[in-house]
Amino acid sequence: MNPNKNKLWRFSKSLKWQYLAKIAVIALAYALSAKIASSIPGVNKFATCVWPPAGIAQAALLLFGWRVWPGIALGVFFYDTINLNVSWSIGLVSAFCACLQAFCAFILMHQFKFRPSLERLIDVLNLVFCGALIATQINCSLGTLRLCLTGLVQWSEYWIIRWNWYLGDTLGVLIFTPLVLITYQKITTYNLPNTRRKTLASRIWRGICLVLLVTVSWLVYNSKSDSNLSGYPLEYLPFPLVIWATIQFGQRGAVLASFIVSSIAIWGGSQGGGPFIAKAENINQAILFLQAFMSVIVVTSLLLATTVAERASAEESLRESEIKYRELVENANSVILKIDTEGNITFFNEFAQKFFGYKEEEILGKHAVGTIIPETDTAGNNLKSLLSNILSNPEEYTTNENESIQRNGSRVWVSWANKPLFDAAGKFAGLLAIGTDITARRQAEIALYKLNEELEFRVKERTNALNDTLSALRVQQEQSERLLLNILPEEIANRLKLGDSTIADTFADVTVLFADIVGFTQLSARVSPTELVALLNEIFSTFDNLAERHGLEKIKTIGDAYMVVGGLPITRPDHAEAIAEMALDMQQAIIEFSNSHNQDFSIRIGINSGPVVAGVIGIKKFIYDLWGDTVNTASRMESHGKPGCIQVTATTYQQLQDKYFFESRGAIEVKGKGKMITYLLQCRKWL
Repeated sequence: MNPNKNKLWRFSKSLKWQYLAKIAVIALAYALSAKIASSIPGVNKFATCVWPPAGIAQAALLLFGWRVWPGIALGVFFYDTINLNVSWSIGLVSAFCACLQAFCAFILMHQFKFRPSLERLIDVLNLVFCGALIATQINCSLGTLRLCLTGLVQWSEYWIIRWNWYLGDTLGVLIFTPLVLITYQKITTYNLPNTRRKTLASRIWRGICLVLLVTVSWLVYNSKSDSNLSGYPLEYLPFPLVIWATIQFGQRGAVLASFIVSSIAIWGGSQGGGPFIAKAENINQAILFLQAFMSVIVVTSLLLATTVAERASAEESLRESEIKYRELVENANSVILKIDTEGNITFFNEFAQKFFGYKEEEILGKHAVGTIIPETDTAGNNLKSLLSNILSNPEEYTTNENESIQRNGSRVWVSWANKPLFDAAGKFAGLLAIGTDITARRQAEIALYKLNEELEFRVKERTNALNDTLSALRVQQEQSERLLLNILPEEIANRLKLGDSTIADTFADVTVLFADIVGFTQLSARVSPTELVALLNEIFSTFDNLAERHGLEKIKTIGDAYMVVGGLPITRPDHAEAIAEMALDMQQAIIEFSNSHNQDFSIRIGINSGPVVAGVIGIKKFIYDLWGDTVNTASRMESHGKPGCIQVTATTYQQLQDKYFFESRGAIEVKGKGKMITYLLQCRKWL
């Protein structure tokens, strides 16, 4: 490959190029949408009835983060200096106001955990109140003040211009922010393997809905004030079609339908048509009617779509839970039954029916004693009294073992795990019991007593045989010592041979990394063990090379998990940075491995820094290992992390925050640790 072409290809794939491309697209979209909005006939170029750039600016920050603000600033600057022909200084002030408004909306919405998918009701309310009603107060106030100070408008027009500007920004956010968010989501998910393709029937319905929506909206909002239709209250005639699109196609249908109706209404109003012009006393009143109409359409459709989506999701979750529960209960290889407070059987699963020999209709409502539990066992214990005690004090009998009786009279032993059930008022309503057949175990215990004597005799014989092997073991001792030096450092091996039972050294500050390959367990069910081991060996060999390259110490592998540490046995001040580079390289390595092997792998990584104890313990299968809360917390960071992400503790974040970008994950519940503030490592900062 040509070196120049190779460099160009690498640059096109770099994060810097992607960032610059986003800036350019945002700036172009802002300036172009502003030009289109201000070019609509009959509108004020300083305060249009709908200002799409406000919505585009908020959507850009919500999708790509606050670092893309230069795109908004450039879009405002070019529009003001070229289209409005203002000075550079005024253009810079306009850019600052627009960026401040979008940034405030971004901060407010992220405080309430906003999700761009708009699948939750709280997200829509967050957008309406924080993005459309609160944040838009900034640019209209500062912008109108700037216009008055520069003499572009009179001070007497301040509140009129500010009000129109505010409503324009609000509608721009309500209409275009959801449109951009939903459209971007559709583009990014289009090529995913699990994306459902539209069926022919779905395409036909979409076409019918679109045609009806456009036709009805055009007839209603482009009718002239002197026409026969202008006297009728037809402005909400397209509303049922918007509702239909919302229910039928979800958030995407709601956003697109609202956009289509609003666009046609704005165009019709700018041409002097539609019911708002006919019913208004002046143009300002007509614009207010139009803005109120668009607000109702957009907010109602968004809220309805979210409500429908949340209800459908809840129903689907409920169905899945019920199916899983039934499958678990009916197909479980354990006896599962429910007993009421009187000892009557109210539930008897399929396995219990086969085990005891009763059909469900034969056993339900019958008392447990006399059917599946004998009144007394073979040892003479009163099982009826035992069941009464269990029902009287269920918390004290979480487990118990007793004889049971099958329908044919056979005695079996069952181990029961009991869970008390309570009604809505908190009153004890019965007992859920899960039983395991332990008859074979009981029989084995009896047989073990008979084998004891024979085993003792055989032990004596084996002892004599072991004495004969001592000489052979001495021969192997020398080979074992050489093997030990291949496993452990010579100093550790010498200390072990001198009789040290516990070897441990304290290191005050190291960084520990745990990594787990997501999807490897599912792969093990599809490939042979030989292929599985070969894949795992290739991945871990790559990790070993990375550890050697970064000067890190590999500790061990457990299954498809990998552990490495920086800062020992030789201390180094940049151990946290070395581990961070290792983690980023591991992510890239797993991506390249997935592409080269056509497998869907990702890696979950957890990192923590702090003191550890390193050494060797035990008497068999020596390994140089680490202990301490630092290690445990690093393991928790991995197990509580996200696939494809690098989760670090606040301790590690403090050491790396000046050199790397992080995403705060906030406080998460960590097993054994409680609430912890964690961060997701993104990439190295540009120097």
